[in-house]
Amino acid sequence: MSIMTRKVFRELAEVRQHPCISIYIPTERTGENKKSWIRFKNQVQNVRNELTERGWKGNQIADLTRPLEMLLEDTEVWRHMSDGLAVFLNPGKFAYSTFPIRFKDYVEVNAHFYLLPLMPVFNGDGRFFILALSLNQVRLFEGTRDHVTEIPVEDLIPQTMEETVGADYEQKSLQFRSGQTGGAQSMYHGHGRSKDFRKEEAVKHLREIDRSLTEVLRGHDAPLVLACVDYLFPAYREITSYGNLYRKNVSGNPDELHMQDLHQKAWPLLKDYFLKHRRNILKQYHFLASKGRTASIIADVVLAAEEGRIDTLFVEKNHRVFGVVDREANEVHIQEEKTQENQCLLDKAAKKAFLQGARVYLLDKEEMPEKETLITATLRY
Repeated sequence: MSIMTRKVFRELAEVRQHPCISIYIPTERTGENKKSWIRFKNQVQNVRNELTERGWKGNQIADLTRPLEMLLEDTEVWRHMSDGLAVFLNPGKFAYSTFPIRFKDYVEVNAHFYLLPLMPVFNGDGRFFILALSLNQVRLFEGTRDHVTEIPVEDLIPQTMEETVGADYEQKSLQFRSGQTGGAQSMYHGHGRSKDFRKEEAVKHLREIDRSLTEVLRGHDAPLVLACVDYLFPAYREITSYGNLYRKNVSGNPDELHMQDLHQKAWPLLKDYFLKHRRNILKQYHFLASKGRTASIIADVVLAAEEGRIDTLFVEKNHRVFGVVDREANEVHIQEEKTQENQCLLDKAAKKAFLQGARVYLLDKEEMPEKETLITATLRY
């Protein structure tokens, strides 16, 4: 189980190999997730049934779906869920991750992975990270307005200064604490050197934390809120290479706070930030609409995505529209039902636009900038 990055998303989006299996289920953050486990088991059976309908033999299906069976049997995984689980499988790839997103139950077998529900992971709208940082422990969380989940980083980010500088730190610390010999003058200078040494080593430790964190969050630009004692915040702000460290920190010793406590303190800091962000993108949409640089007809939006003309895309949540794109005729044919040959056009447009640098937002019906539309976009030209 790993964090979803732009690189992983791109790898999944670029797969073109039948069959690609995509499974989404809602999960619970506590307990053994028995109901979620049953949901997933049922979806695995749905996959088997569809593969049988497509002419796959029993042994072929068993070989392909073995990773899904192993996931079902991994009780430890089911004890550490978030609000949603997404699983992707084809003959050459198996990936799964938990998210602070309440997915709707859905399974699809196609020639590509269905990735539309993952768009909130990247659009920076209501999603953020919390770095709970002390000199003795580092924890990372991913949150939204209503949900939060922990990202395991114990093996990815150094937890203590001893881990960063090793035996050299321990040896020097012991020397300075001993006061050495030579009376009051020697003790005084020793104390000063100890403070300088500890500051130097603390900065070194923070740099190593930041270097490791940058790798973990590579490809993300959601706000990062630091939870730490106040004196660490300016030191970390000065050295961090993450591009969106929030200007205020959650003050206090984070080691004493549980995940939910951190979330309750972080969201009020970010609420106005996200409201301003939402107002700005909608204001920009209406300005461009007055200039004729928007599209709200599904076929027009899909073709604009194929041509790389979309700047910002808005898609209504929990909808699917199936069809095919005729590239030679430059036409989009919308179909009433899912078949083995078509695909969700909303998913196709979202993936194309996102991989070409557009921002993609999944919105509730009442939030859509154009009413009675499932998809709308601002255009680069």
